Amino acid sequence: MDSKDNKPWYKHGFVWLIIFFPALAIIAGIHMGYLAYTNKDGLVSDSYYKDGQRINERLALDTKAQSIGIEAQLFLGDDQQSIRVILNQDLAERLNLKLSHPTRVGIDQTVELKPQGSKMFVGKLANPIALERWQVELVDQKSTWRLVKEWQVLLGEPVQLSPLK
Repeated sequence: MDSKDNKPWYKHGFVWLIIFFPALAIIAGIHMGYLAYTNKDGLVSDSYYKDGQRINERLALDTKAQSIGIEAQLFLGDDQQSIRVILNQDLAERLNLKLSHPTRVGIDQTVELKPQGSKMFVGKLANPIALERWQVELVDQKSTWRLVKEWQVLLGEPVQLSPLK
């Protein structure tokens, strides 16, 4: 009989190789369960009924923007925080700009844009935005109209905001 065959089972490398993959799967499963339990699903709304009721309000804002013919161009500064909006019409009041990430709720931002003349508005975001896709909503101070657009952020590329049709 060979001395190799007399070794205890835990001294054979292939035994540990066979044990390693199921153990790894168990550890990965526990970790995934922990992540699922601790992270909020930002895509699911807790108030879906109220969100559905607000659709008509949003459509009325879109219709109002279309009826007054307002359009805007949005520019992002090189620092990825400064925002400049140029309207096609004169407007004296402040504007609100909301940037929403489609999947991560915690990084959404709202900034108040101050007038710099009759057609230009400027503001600064609290945090620089990543070069990703964002949902942009531009609303007047009284919430009488809004412009909405999905924006793939590219430095130096403006985004054209037009009323939804």
